[in-house]
Amino acid sequence: MKTAYEVRIGERTFKVSLRSAEDGVRASVDGGDEVPVSLATVRGPLRSLVIGERRVELLGARTSDGVALNIDGVLYEGEVLDELRARLASLAGGGAAAHGRRELKAPMPGLVVRVGCAVGDHVEAGQSLVVLQAMKMENELSLAQSGTVAVMNVTAGQTVEQGQVLVVIE
Repeated sequence: MKTAYEVRIGERTFKVSLRSAEDGVRASVDGGDEVPVSLATVRGPLRSLVIGERRVELLGARTSDGVALNIDGVLYEGEVLDELRARLASLAGGGAAAHGRRELKAPMPGLVVRVGCAVGDHVEAGQSLVVLQAMKMENELSLAQSGTVAVMNVTAGQTVEQGQVLVVIE
C-alpha cells in the first residue's frame, strides 16, 4: 500500500510517498529513489529515525499551525498534509504556512538557556531565536519565515511549558 503526503517547511514543499514492502517501510521524496525507513522509541517522546543509512534523533509535536519536529537539536515547523488536504489547501490559497503573523511555541517543556533576539529585531528564516534545554538536549528554536519580532515572552533562565508562545514574528 502506498500513501502520499505533502510536507511544507517554510517556503519549501516536498512530496513524500511511503510504501509498505516485504522488508519494512520504504520512502521517496519528490519522486526520487525509494529508501528504507524505520522509527523506534528511544525513551519517552524521543524517537530514533533511520532513513536509508542516516540515523537522527527526533522529537515531534502537533502545534496549532501544524507540526514541530526537532531533528538532532534543530527545530523545523511546518505542515504534513495527506493528498486530499493538500489539494484543498492549494485551492484555498495556502494553509498554516501562509505569510503573516507567526508564533514560535515551545515544542516541549524546558528551560530557556538563551534568547537570540529582541522586540523590533529583524530576523531571518532559520535564525536561532530561542535555545531551549529539554531532555538533556539544547534545542535551537527558529521559524521558517523572516520578519520582525513583535512580541518576546521569555527570558534566559525561565521555565516554559509545551505549547507556550515564546516569540511572535510579523
